[in-house]
Amino acid sequence: MSEEALSEAEDLETGVVRKIVETVDIKTDKLEEIHEKLDSLDKKMNSMENKLDKVITENTDESDLKDIHKRIINLLGNWMTTKNLAKIMNYRQEYISRKVSELKKMGIITEKRDGKSILYKRKDGVKEAMDDNGD
Repeated sequence: MSEEALSEAEDLETGVVRKIVETVDIKTDKLEEIHEKLDSLDKKMNSMENKLDKVITENTDESDLKDIHKRIINLLGNWMTTKNLAKIMNYRQEYISRKVSELKKMGIITEKRDGKSILYKRKDGVKEAMDDNGD
């Protein structure tokens, strides 16, 4: 190969590499922009959820909160996810998850893992104890 042909081949190779690098840089810039927008949307979504939860709890008196606990306990006769509970009760899943967590801390319900899902069920005797107390 002549020196001139070798030089042209190197120039061509350099041009191709430069084009690839420019394309990757453009895509990388777009990815960073996309990640920034997603982070921003995530923060806005969290803020909206917090405001919604505040509205729900401010407009719900203490007896209603207890009623939610009772409804969850009644529904948890069989193993169920918080997603299923939320759908049945027509509440947001995050809200139900918190209520389930409160019941779990009280020792009223138990959990088990099924693959990626966490299932909840009331402990034996809980519903009967509630019924005996007139709840």
